[in-house]
Amino acid sequence: MAWTQQLGGSVHASGLGRLEAELLRAALLVLAAGILAASGALFVILLYGWLIPSGSVVQLAFAAGAALLLLAVQFLARARAGSMADRASQKLLARLDQQGEAARLAGQPLIRALRGRSFLLAADCGWVPIFLMVVLVLHPLLGATTAVALLLLIRFGAAPEPPPSKPDASFRAGERRRRLAVAGLRDTLQILLLSLGGALAMAGTLQIGEIVAATLLSLRALGALGAALEDAPTLKAAHRSWQGLRSREGIG
Repeated sequence: MAWTQQLGGSVHASGLGRLEAELLRAALLVLAAGILAASGALFVILLYGWLIPSGSVVQLAFAAGAALLLLAVQFLARARAGSMADRASQKLLARLDQQGEAARLAGQPLIRALRGRSFLLAADCGWVPIFLMVVLVLHPLLGATTAVALLLLIRFGAAPEPPPSKPDASFRAGERRRRLAVAGLRDTLQILLLSLGGALAMAGTLQIGEIVAATLLSLRALGALGAALEDAPTLKAAHRSWQGLRSREGIG
């Protein structure tokens, strides 16, 4: 709440404050696009619950076209947010160049995060709790299993510390092992969730479309969190860099 109040007040008077507001708009755009990721799951529910029983090819084509259109809008929104983050990194770099080499070095981790995938990954994670709640509503057992899978990812995949400014060979090797472990754990959990969804469908506890939709959302949540955890050192370093830059300009 205090951070939001700062955005509305004196923070806007500084260059970093304007940059912060621009990044907030980009993050909100990614969040808005994230809900469109559920269009695939909704299409599956419609496909099995309504379209196939209706036998109408026209309705099927219309629904598929609508789902593809939503996915295209999601792609364009994410691309726009990425461009906004890249433009913000250019403004930040130009500002730091004026302040000297020390300021430029202090801002490098943040600039790398904005120019890479890290910024979009962090914003994507905002939908993980929402997807989890939807899965819980569709099927409590699948939702509870998804929650346990997410906790396992956080427990075993989180990076302990931001990377040092000059990582040595042992740190890089450890980080490669951690990334591989996160990817392997994520893929294993996804297979287990798919197997559970298949078993529930065979047992007839829900309609096949609802089971597939819940499984898709579970996989989406696991994928978003797993990707963010793989990039966790970059995100932590960017956060530390941002806090340092705010302190330099007296924004607290």
